[in-house]
Amino acid sequence: MGFSEDVLGNRFTCSGGPALMSDGDFFWRLDAADYVEHYGVALPEEFLAHGTARQWTAARPLTRDEILEVDHRLGELRRAGNL
Repeated sequence: MGFSEDVLGNRFTCSGGPALMSDGDFFWRLDAADYVEHYGVALPEEFLAHGTARQWTAARPLTRDEILEVDHRLGELRRAGNL
């Protein structure tokens, strides 16, 4: 488990901050909510529309195969220098 510190203004810390969260369609870091709360960081319209359409309910948990697929894709993005 990682630990993150606020890189903008040192207003917060977050245990597990670097952890990736997902609703099955979007991915974000656990500490992203802290940046929204403390700094009013804007979220993409597509994400907001998606959440509104889902009535902000949680998605089903990912299967093991889906988790491995996400991990593989993130590895590809890292190797390509896109993460």
